[in-house]
Amino acid sequence: MEFDYLELTHSLECSFSERVALRPVALCDAWPLFVATRNTQFNRHLLWPRPDSEEQMLRRIRMILDASRRGRLTALSAVQRTTGEFIALFRFLPHANLSGAVEMGVWVHDKYWHGRYSLELGRLCVSAAFTLSNQVQLLLGASAPENRGSCRLMEMVGMTPLRTIERDTEMGYQAVLREYTITRAEWAARHVTAFSHVDGDRIAVKAPAKPALRPTGIGPSGLVAVAVG
Repeated sequence: MEFDYLELTHSLECSFSERVALRPVALCDAWPLFVATRNTQFNRHLLWPRPDSEEQMLRRIRMILDASRRGRLTALSAVQRTTGEFIALFRFLPHANLSGAVEMGVWVHDKYWHGRYSLELGRLCVSAAFTLSNQVQLLLGASAPENRGSCRLMEMVGMTPLRTIERDTEMGYQAVLREYTITRAEWAARHVTAFSHVDGDRIAVKAPAKPALRPTGIGPSGLVAVAVG
């Protein structure tokens, strides 16, 4: 069965945690992302080149926005609950090499690299995906081994190292990435995080489930991959 990206968008766009809320991506997100790309450390591990102008960033976000509206991927922005200020952009899209898998890309504004926002965001994203979408059975993340912050983040949300792969970049070379995974059963047993969700006109708290038995293998097919570059 083909993965339903529109269903995933509708499931996640009303989710929030203590400081962070998710919403559909918007063209205006190009401006804070362009500001973030002025930081050389932001661009260091990305798989696309640093934009030279705001117009280039606007074109990239417009392509993501149009694809999301057509149901070809899911695009969500994370914002401050109290102010609406942009924190990060998430994408769920077909994995480049793994048939049947879905990849998630995360771009966090450098202003929010500290204060444990990335951890709160990661836990919200993982728990909301597993809780609100029955399609998600396995999360797989990929990051450059030297990107210690991203690798550590995936470990802290419950992922474990799988293998090292090479991936093509828009700059014409291949990047070496390390993959991490967490199954639905592993998440339910040890890493469920509470979050809130707007259901109609009321707020429902999605509390952690009771611990399950330790899994003996990978569950049903249907994969989601997470690439943080």
